[in-house]
Amino acid sequence: MTTSGYPQATDNLQRAAALLSAPSGREAPALTVAIPFDHSGAWAAQTSFLRSVALSLQRAKNSTARLVILNLSGESGRQALAADVRELLVPIERSVWQSREHGNRLVTDLQIDCVLNLFGPPPQVETAGLVGWIADFQHARLPQFFLPQELADRDRIFREIIQRSHRVLLSSEDAKRDCLRFESASAAKARVHPFPSGFAFQTLATPDVGAVIRKYHLPEKFVLVANQFWAHKNHLCIVEAARVLKERGLAVPFVLTGLPSDYRDPSNGLVSKVLQAVAMGNLRNEVIPLAQVPYADLIALLRHAALIVQPSSFEGWSTTVQDAKALGRPVACSHISVHREQAPQAAGFFDPTAPAELADLLQRIWPSLTAGPDLKAEAAALATEHQFADDYGLALWRTCAEAADASHRARSSPSPA
Repeated sequence: MTTSGYPQATDNLQRAAALLSAPSGREAPALTVAIPFDHSGAWAAQTSFLRSVALSLQRAKNSTARLVILNLSGESGRQALAADVRELLVPIERSVWQSREHGNRLVTDLQIDCVLNLFGPPPQVETAGLVGWIADFQHARLPQFFLPQELADRDRIFREIIQRSHRVLLSSEDAKRDCLRFESASAAKARVHPFPSGFAFQTLATPDVGAVIRKYHLPEKFVLVANQFWAHKNHLCIVEAARVLKERGLAVPFVLTGLPSDYRDPSNGLVSKVLQAVAMGNLRNEVIPLAQVPYADLIALLRHAALIVQPSSFEGWSTTVQDAKALGRPVACSHISVHREQAPQAAGFFDPTAPAELADLLQRIWPSLTAGPDLKAEAAALATEHQFADDYGLALWRTCAEAADASHRARSSPSPA
């Protein structure tokens, strides 16, 4: 395999070895990493996840490492991102990036050592390392929530990611197990890097304790469920648990936030079922759906909640749970393995198919829970999350360096006869 036509500085084994070495165990390797970004409004957490990845990399890098975001979405992509990562944007035409010829030329011109591909199918890049990310294997675990064509598309895209990438990022050991079941040959490429809360990169204002309560006319003490209204998020479990508790004489208010729609449910049948279950159970005071709220209000609700419940029947790595941990708020989770991995110190676990178990748990712990915020606990939790973000960023740099090294070695090896 010839290496002519590529910059000498980035196309020899000495350079590849240097990518993996660093003067200190706490320093990022010397390389340039690019993240392609094609904005989509279908996934509400897309931009916040990109921001967490980018800022983790920025915090962990030194003067010899460089990060760029390849903006494939024009002005809409630029506006979608927070100001603190816009300075990393490099505008790229989508058609140019998707072309094998032009995409490789672009990678060479920008002297990119590794492409960190977080969203969608991997680019057809042969002139740099490629790290792919697979959020989860929900479609393999819960195929009933997907159309046949979507199942086939996900299978195809995931296999492309695994086969084309030099390293594959997964956010939990649980997801890695799924990955190995899906494609056993992925073992050598798989790397588990759980992501931090976005709160690791913010300075939170001193809370106005009563503002969010007054705005939405909420009770002082409540449980928060912060999930989009997707089927696997299991909102009906919450409604049924509230009904059981009310029958037992314990009124526990549940506040529900999140986008009230699911792209797989265009008629919004699930939202209708949730709202009707609230009405039929006479639970208007116990289940309070706020739908999607401004981000500042969501932060206030997370800080104020006496308990944050994650009832999901499936997760890759829960942003809600990570946010609760970062703020030092207690959480209760469904007993799926990824929740036990992510929140081993949770206030309790319950079977997501058995709302009475959630009711039992809340009946035991509700009297001892208090409304937040607890600023002392929050400060300690945020300090831990800051360190977690630093470690995450450094781990990402090293995985990108592994991918760059693998790419250089492959291109420097003699072609088979």
